[in-house]
Amino acid sequence: MTRLLLALMTIGSLTAPLAAAAAESGLVVFHTQCSRCHGEDGRGKAVFNTPSFLTSKLGAAEMEQVISQGRSKMPAFATKLTPAEIKGVAAYVKAGLPAK
Repeated sequence: MTRLLLALMTIGSLTAPLAAAAAESGLVVFHTQCSRCHGEDGRGKAVFNTPSFLTSKLGAAEMEQVISQGRSKMPAFATKLTPAEIKGVAAYVKAGLPAK
């Protein structure tokens, strides 16, 4: 039981840095690919009628799917971004758009 608990604690402590690294790489992608329509702060732009990420109810997997396949007026980015970049930008957005 102690070993299982220790293993789970170790996995948990490794997951946070990996999520932080994905969010960090997503910062660059967000500011080069997404901020034109979604704004530097992720609040969206009225001129494009883009949604605010601050109020988004999408989970990370759903967000990755929208980024990859597009939705409504948003184009698909599957051919423009790697799967790792898509995962990174979704992690960055879900982390609350940390400061540049």
